[in-house]
Amino acid sequence: MLKSWKARLAATSAVALVVLAAGLVWLWAERAALAERVIGRALAERGIAPISFNVGFIGLRSISLSGIVIGDPAAPDAAASSVTIAYSLGELLSGEVRSVEVEEAQLHVTLTREGLSLGALDPLLAGEGGGGLVLPPIAVRDAALTVATPYGEFAFAGPASVQPEGEAILVSSRALRIADVADEPRFVPLVADGHLRLEGKRLGFAASVASAVDEDVPVPLFEAEGIYDGETRAGRATAEGALVFAREGLAPAAIAPVLRSLYLDIGGGIDYRAVVDVSGGDVSVAAVADFTDFSLNQTAGGSFAFTGKVEATGGLEEGTLKPIRMDLRGVKVADLALSERFAPFRVEGPVKYAQGALSADFVLRSALSPIAGARLANVTASYDVPAGRGQVRANGDLAFTPGQLELQTLLPSLKGTVARMSGALSYSANASLKDGNFMSSGVAKLSKVGFTASAATVEGVSGTVSLSSLLPLRTKGVQTLKVGMLQTGVPLENGMVAFELGRAGLRIVDANWPFAEGKLVLVSSSASVTAENAEFLLSVEDVDLSVLTDLAGIPGLKATGRINGQVPIAIRNGDPILLDGNISAKDSGVIVYRGETTEAVASEQTKLLTDALQNFHYTELAGGLSGNANGELVLRLSLKGANPDLYDGYPFAINVKLEGSLADLLRRGTVGFRPLELIKEQSKGAVQPPANRTEP
Repeated sequence: MLKSWKARLAATSAVALVVLAAGLVWLWAERAALAERVIGRALAERGIAPISFNVGFIGLRSISLSGIVIGDPAAPDAAASSVTIAYSLGELLSGEVRSVEVEEAQLHVTLTREGLSLGALDPLLAGEGGGGLVLPPIAVRDAALTVATPYGEFAFAGPASVQPEGEAILVSSRALRIADVADEPRFVPLVADGHLRLEGKRLGFAASVASAVDEDVPVPLFEAEGIYDGETRAGRATAEGALVFAREGLAPAAIAPVLRSLYLDIGGGIDYRAVVDVSGGDVSVAAVADFTDFSLNQTAGGSFAFTGKVEATGGLEEGTLKPIRMDLRGVKVADLALSERFAPFRVEGPVKYAQGALSADFVLRSALSPIAGARLANVTASYDVPAGRGQVRANGDLAFTPGQLELQTLLPSLKGTVARMSGALSYSANASLKDGNFMSSGVAKLSKVGFTASAATVEGVSGTVSLSSLLPLRTKGVQTLKVGMLQTGVPLENGMVAFELGRAGLRIVDANWPFAEGKLVLVSSSASVTAENAEFLLSVEDVDLSVLTDLAGIPGLKATGRINGQVPIAIRNGDPILLDGNISAKDSGVIVYRGETTEAVASEQTKLLTDALQNFHYTELAGGLSGNANGELVLRLSLKGANPDLYDGYPFAINVKLEGSLADLLRRGTVGFRPLELIKEQSKGAVQPPANRTEP
């Protein structure tokens, strides 16, 4: 009996062992299918579905999955070609593993105004699934992350690692490539070294970002960090960096192809910092840029350099672009032309952009040490971008001071040409762009302006000049100015200048001064843009010789009669050159000269001449003036007549040549008779002076 019981027990045990062995063999054979069901059920219980995968290998220490797809198979939220999970005995069923290695992982993230979404993986952000999923360390050899945002779609690719950090998930990469997913990318791919931290719906990041302009040596762009709370839909990000541009080095279009159409030729350095605040669907941006010799080259207006600080604000509000405002904090502007066109100045004020409209309100101040801070202009501008229309207005009041605020200090091209300025200038200017047409105009009001030029000294210029165009410079017809005094060897007072600046250049229409009870009139005889190379015609009209000799103040010289004529004048290298015109007396008159001729040569002919001029009654008087009005001049006189007290009024023809400066000739009386000619009129008899003609 006992033996029978033992036999039955042994048989039962053997059967049980066989069944157990068979079960184990079956379980081992079906371990992959069982693992698929267990893992699928565990993920489904945590809300991660739909999901599909294959178990390629399962052992006591690891399991290998392949063909992993989470979400819609046609457009999965996450996928991986293979995943290898390492664990210890019993960890697989408990949901805890040691590590995960992923090959060719893909993840799609959507960032909307409602928050952050991982699609089928959203339960990982919400902490759902009854007990949560304990995330092991994950190494991804080749990650591909696509992020869809309201501002475009961006792709992230490269190696990455995922580490649990308490209740948070830390995603990091040392060489993550970031690209703009668009037919025409706005920027070249970026390379980031940093991390992303997920804790529920709270996201934070920190990274160093470089541009992959050069694959071997990326160009560092900025250091960035930020945080975003998907629950409150609020966050902040900051970024700062520096760049140096050069014609043979880094160019803006190399970083941002969207700028290629602008053909920017930029050089110099720029440091920048930006702060981005997100609140709901609103985004606010505040940025600061510090320029150091930042040059803008080869523009329609030439090349310029900028140094200074610009602050900018903008962003989005309920999906609409907020007004963008830039404040220029004393930005210094310098001309880079070989021949400097203007002296450096500083620009202060805001630039705004809102709903397709651009506007600016600037103050221009001098950046030169002697007059630093002097206000040069107030400028307002507006531009309608969609319509392609805009306008600029400028105005200013300048009080000239010799050696300080002058045109030659503001416009270096005038240095040495227009100097020692005084008086005041008020101006306004307008420019507009409409339907592709550029128009400009301006008004300048001068009040007692004085200056010294190479050809003359001018004082008391007053009047208003209207300009029909600023580019090119054109006057609105003939303009008139009053000139208090013009000094060109001899002072001319209370004059008037009428001029016109047109296609052919500068034209003096009528410049006249009262002179010796007559007047002097100057008009252009050829067009000229500048006074450095011009031609004029000076007319002498009804000048009284008696008044002229009194003005000249030459001792012993008196004369009567009135003279008229014309003298061509050419401005050469800034000097007025007289070209020996024709001046003559209208009627007969008397010349009396009883001064000393210190340079006269003692001769019979010289004595005869001086005797004749002691009371010479001329019937003809003609002459010409030639030479540099600012230097040596030659005065030629031709006289015909007689001295009634000499040889019973015997007729003479006298040719006199006087040399010296105009001031010497007309004011100091230091003239010398160089070559003198006295010709007796052999063909005529004695000339008796009229009975009513006496000495002047």
